[in-house]
Amino acid sequence: MNPELAMVRSLRRVLESAGEGKGMARSVVLELRTSPPLGSDAARMLLLGYPLRASLRPLVEHGSEEAGMLASLVVAAPESSASLVGASGEALADTLETWVKARDSRRAEQKVLRFRSIVTSGVLGAVTAMVASMGPLVGSLSFGGSGPPADPATLLAGAAVMATTSSAMLGLFMSGKGFLTNVLVTIGVFALVSAVASPLVASPVPIAWGVK
Repeated sequence: MNPELAMVRSLRRVLESAGEGKGMARSVVLELRTSPPLGSDAARMLLLGYPLRASLRPLVEHGSEEAGMLASLVVAAPESSASLVGASGEALADTLETWVKARDSRRAEQKVLRFRSIVTSGVLGAVTAMVASMGPLVGSLSFGGSGPPADPATLLAGAAVMATTSSAMLGLFMSGKGFLTNVLVTIGVFALVSAVASPLVASPVPIAWGVK
């Protein structure tokens, strides 16, 4: 489980215990002692005799935004009505838990899209390298034309620029600064495919049945 979500749920149980009239410090120890690292540290500090505010300060300051909000409620509970704060905090905990789940879903979707963009960059490099490598072979299949033969190096250079530019634009759209990964994947695949395919099509194929 996501540690942030686990912490939010633990703090929610603390607030539920407070709403039922149980001791706040006791609830914190019972619910947070198995929530490392910040939760277990808070429970240990309480057992050592530190006040609730001091024990939960690391969680408030260094925990996630959602966990910090709930920890602040727990800290404020002894200064007012613990049962009232606990009851009102349950609704806030539900909302924050929903936010954490939605954020996790967005992160997962972004990872999937990122992976797909990298695969697309690799395919782009392979296809453009293959097409550019086939250029001299296609040019040698003269069907009555007498144009100058295509320069293989020029074809490969032009295809490399086109593939790199397209991959960079795709990476910028999908991940912003991570576009360099897309570019490197495209260049690597392009170099590999062109190195394999170019020798295979280096020799022109004579056609005896060309159309005059």
